[in-house]
Amino acid sequence: MGFFDKIKAMVGIGQPKMDLTLETTQIRRGDSIKGKAILTGGSREVPVKSFLIEHIEILTRREWSDSLNKTVDNKIKTTVNKVEIPKNDEVITAGATMEVEFELPVSTGAMNSGHPYAHQIKVSADCPGLDPSKSTDIFIL
Repeated sequence: MGFFDKIKAMVGIGQPKMDLTLETTQIRRGDSIKGKAILTGGSREVPVKSFLIEHIEILTRREWSDSLNKTVDNKIKTTVNKVEIPKNDEVITAGATMEVEFELPVSTGAMNSGHPYAHQIKVSADCPGLDPSKSTDIFIL
């Protein structure tokens, strides 16, 4: 990899693109989030170390800001569950796809979606340069 290739990778040029599909975006507490992470190769070959799938809980807190002299919404993101799927530097070629199916359990103690709580699923791939990622909102019942 040449110097300019490294610079391009650092800002995401030519990097693989991540996509995410879920069986459903409405999940009951105690059930599992099931889906597929799909990585599509960019303009060059890249080794993939692993896929990381995270369930993120977002708490929105309304707080007073002295500097702005008004209330602002402060979003606090917490990873409540995650799974890492190793790919052991498997190489993804330009235009090829690499798919990983996953199942991530949701705790029976998870907070239901609705103000002030929201939930997201985020998938990312660990590869040299800027890591491709994708997130989508889910609704916990």
